[in-house]
Amino acid sequence: MFEKLKEKLLFAKSGENIAQRYIVLNGFDGVLTVLGITVGSFSTQVDNPAVVISACVGTAVGLLASGISGAYITETSQRLRGFKELRAKMLTDMEGSVQEKKIQSESLIISLLNGFSSFMFAMLGTIPFFLAALDIIPMLNSAYYSSMIVSGILLAVLGGYLGRIAKESILYYALKMVLVGVGTAALMYGLQLFIL
Repeated sequence: MFEKLKEKLLFAKSGENIAQRYIVLNGFDGVLTVLGITVGSFSTQVDNPAVVISACVGTAVGLLASGISGAYITETSQRLRGFKELRAKMLTDMEGSVQEKKIQSESLIISLLNGFSSFMFAMLGTIPFFLAALDIIPMLNSAYYSSMIVSGILLAVLGGYLGRIAKESILYYALKMVLVGVGTAALMYGLQLFIL
């Protein structure tokens, strides 16, 4: 009885860890992708918010579709392999069992978290451009700077969350993530200047 309970707890914890990794990894991807678009648009002084919004939303939707489908296929195949190994040990078909049903439901939950985390974080970085489109803030340079600040805050939050998971310094991890963002922005800006 205790062994079964322990196995369930370990499996639940493993699923939780996978979900946490996906949220942070794909949130990070979403932020850096929009930051790249923002820096690229800023360096060419795009003054039409609709152009930047279109690029960011299109990319966010691509990340959403890729995140959900990629994670679902990957998670399902991994879990099916584990299920088949379990079925071979149990010497029974196990068709329609709780374990088999959990493969689809858990894979679906993790894939939705995977896709929506990148989409959500990408869209948060796009908010200043929507404000510019509504003439609430000027496009040049307020929307750009605001988007970069939002990206920095989001990276700090993701870094702090990683620090909390690792039971290390939240500030240290937040700073590391922000520095990655600054480095990415500087690299993008440098490349744009070189290309142009």
